[in-house]
Amino acid sequence: MSKKFIFPIILILVFIVAGYFIVRPKEKVNEQNLSATQNINETESNQISQPKFQGEKGETVNLVDGRISIIADVFNDNLVHYYNTELPSGKVIYFFIVKDRTGIYRAAANACQVCFDARMGFHQEGDFMVCNACGNKYPLAKIATEKGGCNPGPINPNLEIQGVNIVIEQQDLKQVSELF
Repeated sequence: MSKKFIFPIILILVFIVAGYFIVRPKEKVNEQNLSATQNINETESNQISQPKFQGEKGETVNLVDGRISIIADVFNDNLVHYYNTELPSGKVIYFFIVKDRTGIYRAAANACQVCFDARMGFHQEGDFMVCNACGNKYPLAKIATEKGGCNPGPINPNLEIQGVNIVIEQQDLKQVSELF
């Protein structure tokens, strides 16, 4: 090969290698930007598509001075009554109250630690609360007495009547907020 062709060939190779390194970082930056954009879009998509509570939402009650008051006579039918309230943090808590056959008023979250992601809550069948997600049954007499598992999240196992109202404190509701 003649010396006359070696210099142009080396020069062409240098341009090719330099061009590769000049173009490659731009592609990598574009790939990183695309990847970051996809991650943001996936996060937004997950937030948008996160399921809403599908169980019984019940009546909306408001916290007044850090407590909820509900007229106790409503529970004389021994049926579960569903409610929801918004905590100052903006989180909505879904819960139920029942007066069991022995006359004890009980309050529990309409969710449990096992199935709360299903966001389906519980329904009443006679003297039992039944998880809408897995079908486990819990006697009304034990509602709010056991924490963990697929038990309805305990709010208060023995609500007291103040005047003609049952009162639930905000701090009692806050303790089950992680289920929503």
